Amino acid sequence: MTGETRARLAAQADPAYRDFQHKLMPGVENYLGVRLPLLRKAAAQLAKGDWPAELAAPDETFEEVLLRGMLIGKVKTDPARRLELVRQFVPCIHNWAVCDSFCAGLRDARIYKEEYFSLIQQYAGSDREFEARFAAVLLLTHFNRPEELDRCFAEYRRIRQPDYYAWMGVAWGYSVFAVTDFEKAIAAMEAAGLPDAVWNKALQKMRESYRITPEQKNWAAQHKRSQRGRKQHD
Repeated sequence: MTGETRARLAAQADPAYRDFQHKLMPGVENYLGVRLPLLRKAAAQLAKGDWPAELAAPDETFEEVLLRGMLIGKVKTDPARRLELVRQFVPCIHNWAVCDSFCAGLRDARIYKEEYFSLIQQYAGSDREFEARFAAVLLLTHFNRPEELDRCFAEYRRIRQPDYYAWMGVAWGYSVFAVTDFEKAIAAMEAAGLPDAVWNKALQKMRESYRITPEQKNWAAQHKRSQRGRKQHD
């Protein structure tokens, strides 16, 4: 982001919120403490101005990276250029908050399905934690219609990156797909040969969901796996 934008963000910093965020994302040090509604407002404003200059400038803080992702989703540009901006941004994702916010803002994925699905295929097999999570979260966010589930499950089977936030994305995805078709999601989980930790986390998130029926939650509660002595990764 440009120096002017950086100064505006610094003026909106909230030290108490910064400390709260730090507890949620240990290891990320460069917080300002700017609340999300203010970042979204900033992204909307920047999208109306010289946004190429903003994207060309380097980022120094967590909020600037988050804002960059939001801005990419909001700017008015052709689909091919946005996809290129997406590809350029993915290597900048180093935590779950940036990943998930970025994916939520890519509304073009609901229009240009095949182009974004091809992009997802490039990252599903990645050995990098947040590239794999990006594929998982983009699928669960924009590809959760009944007719899309089969190919989503095929890509989820390709996500074998073993680090925490990658498999958390996979577990979250199965819980979202279970809202669309519970039996199909469970069958896909069984066929995928999931590590027990991923299986159990997916069931936990189903039990926590407001969109899963009591009967389905009961099934999930009864099918938690014991992890002791079991192989965790293929």
